[in-house]
Amino acid sequence: MRHSQVQPLRPHSLRRGFKNTRVRWLLTALVAVGSVCWTISTLTEADAATSAWGHRKIVPVATTDLEPGRVITDADINFTDRPAALLPIDVADSPVGRTVTRSIARDETVLERRLSGGSATGSAALLDENSVAFAVPTDASTPPIKVGDNVTLYAPSEVLASTTRPGAPAIRISDRAVVVAVSEKSTTVGVTLTDASGVARALLSGSVIIALID
Repeated sequence: MRHSQVQPLRPHSLRRGFKNTRVRWLLTALVAVGSVCWTISTLTEADAATSAWGHRKIVPVATTDLEPGRVITDADINFTDRPAALLPIDVADSPVGRTVTRSIARDETVLERRLSGGSATGSAALLDENSVAFAVPTDASTPPIKVGDNVTLYAPSEVLASTTRPGAPAIRISDRAVVVAVSEKSTTVGVTLTDASGVARALLSGSVIIALID
């Protein structure tokens, strides 16, 4: 009857196993050190960016293009962390529920200057406290315009004879009026109280020309 023989571990096998264990531990240590170095590098870059731009601020940013007359909802904005040094001073703190008075592009910071200041909505929200609106009849000569555009209004010289320059066929009666509504037959524009009297007189004469400006 044969007896199985247990082969004793040879010294070189023990050395090889010990060596393999050391290699595994060495590789593990190298990976750990590499991870730490990467983390430190990332934090260093973040600190450098913070040093370059200063502190950061959470601000409302448009998630889509917002056109004049639109009432902002929660879905229209996203609060994002941006460098304070790059932000205008009039960032809107609470834009939800307010009406857009000037176009706001997607990913643009929402500013107070492009929102209505009160609780009014629709066309009225596009007017400030020193403005009034007039409906100006339009025809084929009226340029293509949309809500939020700035326009200049002209009238025949005889409408405001006291301020007419000799030989001038038409005079400007309102500069940078804002379009607050557009229909097939008329364009409603907001003008300052200073210009309101002249615009009213021109409308009574039946001759007001709308010119689109930048």
